[in-house]
Amino acid sequence: MPFSEQHASAACNFFELILKHTQDEWYGKPFLLMPWQEEAVVQTFGLLDSAGNRIIQMVYEEVPKKSGKTEWAAGLALLVLILSVEPGCQVYGAAAATRQAMNVYRAACKMVEQSPLLRKRLRIMRGTNRIVKRNDPDSFYAAIAADGDFGDGVNPSCVIADEVHRWKTRKHLENWDVLTNGGFTRRQTLTIAITTAGVQSESPLAWRLHEKTRKINDKVVLDPTFFGRIYGASVDDDPSSPATWIKANPSLKENGGFLNIEKVRQQYVSHLAEGDLSSFKRYFLNIWDQKENRAIDMNLWRACRRDWEAAGWPLPHDLLSRFVNRKCWVGVDISMTTDLSAVAAVFPRDDGGYDVLPFCWMPAATLKRRQVQDGMPYERWVEEGWIETCTGRVIDNSLIKARIKYCLEMFDVQEVCFDRYNSREMSTSLVDEGVPCVEIPQTCPGLNEATKKLISLVATGDLVHGGHPVMAHHASCLCTTSDGNDLIKPVKPDREKDFSRIDLLAATIDGLARAIVFEDKRVSYTELRSVG
Repeated sequence: MPFSEQHASAACNFFELILKHTQDEWYGKPFLLMPWQEEAVVQTFGLLDSAGNRIIQMVYEEVPKKSGKTEWAAGLALLVLILSVEPGCQVYGAAAATRQAMNVYRAACKMVEQSPLLRKRLRIMRGTNRIVKRNDPDSFYAAIAADGDFGDGVNPSCVIADEVHRWKTRKHLENWDVLTNGGFTRRQTLTIAITTAGVQSESPLAWRLHEKTRKINDKVVLDPTFFGRIYGASVDDDPSSPATWIKANPSLKENGGFLNIEKVRQQYVSHLAEGDLSSFKRYFLNIWDQKENRAIDMNLWRACRRDWEAAGWPLPHDLLSRFVNRKCWVGVDISMTTDLSAVAAVFPRDDGGYDVLPFCWMPAATLKRRQVQDGMPYERWVEEGWIETCTGRVIDNSLIKARIKYCLEMFDVQEVCFDRYNSREMSTSLVDEGVPCVEIPQTCPGLNEATKKLISLVATGDLVHGGHPVMAHHASCLCTTSDGNDLIKPVKPDREKDFSRIDLLAATIDGLARAIVFEDKRVSYTELRSVG
């Protein structure tokens, strides 16, 4: 990508030469960017396209509490307002509630008051919670609450969204869409979301941005317009260790910041005395509060492409030929509307590993909406052939049945393995046609062995999937839950609150559940109930 050192330096210089801090012992001192802040500023304002427009349109920064988010957000709002050469520049500093939005606004006002240059160019209008350009009153920075009504005049050039883990209600999410999509007619727009970790089940917006950031950084998906960083410890790190505190907090002095590590130590001791470290882990180690455990290391998943890799879908003849007439088990995971429906052909290998051929479908009418909600490039995946679409808003099960019959003709299918949900009609009709079908119980005892086998195969590089990007996305979302007796199963995402998808992994596990039974010769066919 083209990089402009001039633009990046100008943005950094605005902070360090013009802005001053507004709180405590740092009041009146130059705003020297910390390394994590400088990286975001340089990437956001330095990456330009051939027309000189910013490439980055969305920034997501997830940092622990007391990392200097409020003042940085205030500086970013003033930076965009001052740098903009377009008339009518609208910069919004938005938070879930008025109080939080006003914290950023008050910091911005103090920054303007301390700078002769900013006082000359900007006017503070506290009665309307705005800062306007003197030579263009239609250009302004306004503090707003995301639970309010914005009216018809919102045409953002830039949105600074603070503490998005608190954007939880339907009104918050609706206003997020208004703010992030309201400026689509402008030459360039920018949204910067800053937050501390939240509760996965309660913070759908922040979790969606968290997951997109993680997947981009893990190279699961590609979006050159998105810049994101997550600073935090992992669930396996020792919360009592100073090394963990340093890892999680980019604003500590040890990381080039301002925060004394003793402040973190005091918080740890205080929470330890109360007998509950959950708040300490969330606010000061930036660990999301969640009950499920992510199952797959994506570095290991990418290594599973070692034997063959698909250049596109459907497979070219030379790759498809290696699967013809091979013994396999076909797993099926059927949805109705919002989810993908998935089929996975699972092929045992002579070396003890498995090959997987995945197929999936989405309703065409909901494709764009799902792409926005999930933050995944579904339209591109459809164009490249990785996802098949069904006309309308509902999955056409006849297409899935046709794919199953395709597998029956091409491969040596031993069984078709169904999750009973939404599948009884199709499985019954296949049984009537003489196809051996098995219902896989969606319980910990029913899925434990296959789930653990899948994780083990990925860890050893013996589950070969050809680099299917939709399957990689689903692998990155796979979490497990336990029944307390060392039996596990995949967690089905809550479709109303969670934008994760695991359908192709669910279909693979269903197929693997029967494949490993056959391979181990430990359970007879009659021990699992045929559907019919």
